[in-house]
Amino acid sequence: GSTCWSAAQAAEAADRTRKMASINTAARLSRLPAARFVSRAPLTLSAPRARWLSTAPQPAPALEPAPPSDFLAKMEDRCSREALYPPALEQHRREASGSKAADNTGAITIELRGRVAVWTLNQPEKLNPLNVTILSRLTQLFAEAASSPAVDAVVLTGSGRYLSSGAAFFDVGVDKVNWPSVLHSQVARLNVGIFHPFIHFPKPLFIAANGPAVGGGTTMQLLCDAVLAAPGATFHTPFKKLGITKEGCSTLTFAQKMGSEGARRMLDEGEKLSAAEAARLGFVDVLVEEGSDLVAAACEFAEGWVSEGRGRRILEHNTLDELDEVNEQEGQQLASAIFSKAFWAATLRRRRG
Repeated sequence: GSTCWSAAQAAEAADRTRKMASINTAARLSRLPAARFVSRAPLTLSAPRARWLSTAPQPAPALEPAPPSDFLAKMEDRCSREALYPPALEQHRREASGSKAADNTGAITIELRGRVAVWTLNQPEKLNPLNVTILSRLTQLFAEAASSPAVDAVVLTGSGRYLSSGAAFFDVGVDKVNWPSVLHSQVARLNVGIFHPFIHFPKPLFIAANGPAVGGGTTMQLLCDAVLAAPGATFHTPFKKLGITKEGCSTLTFAQKMGSEGARRMLDEGEKLSAAEAARLGFVDVLVEEGSDLVAAACEFAEGWVSEGRGRRILEHNTLDELDEVNEQEGQQLASAIFSKAFWAATLRRRRG
């Protein structure tokens, strides 16, 4: 017949089973190579792993609450109404809270050379990342220059060794939220917002690449009208290595400017191009000689461009609607990529060195 256990007997059996599970786990760990645990943080078990090791009955996990039905709609409406994207929204939040980080005026230095504005990304100690501070300041400067009668063109460059190290994923204005759908929407809008001002700026825009550019710091350049580079500049889009997708309209602009070979080498293979090779492929328009004044050369180039009556080069081959559509598509794809195994595997590999 069936055996009926008392509550005490059931508790004793469960305790024996738990102890056996712990012994088995320790035995398995002891058989692993010791080198795997050198210089590692103490082993901690996540809640799901801890529940798995325990044989005690566990309640069914509660489902994550869905975001309020009108949450995303309100966020979209606010962004559209105020023409703001996550970096600018985060900057406004910091200003409202009185945070010292709200002062972004020093993030980009401004100089007017004749009728050409020179903007210099000015966080050299951080390698000029595309973070909240720099992106929100760029948004402001684009708006001011677009309506300024004193500015005919803009030259964008960097201070220190780098032009830009690209997007700083953990400092770009994405809120800490528990809803994947909200995070997905914010990341997509953030990525779109990085490049939106470059697309819609109505005046000629030029890059003076003083040093290496990575990721978004590279793709933003082909949304400008010409790239002038110092001999030591490099251009790198390691999207595959990072486990993410292409961004900054690069699926369109790279092939248009460099042809299929250059686009494949940079976007699919993640090849880092020297300034000389980038010039050969067509990414760089002018390779400035060693020892020459890069910014002065860029300003002279911009003045000649304006005097010829030329406008935005990207609009010679594409409409704003086409560029916006590609930017939106890439933003959605990149947001989806951060939920992929490839992204997190790449992130873990980088952290492990």
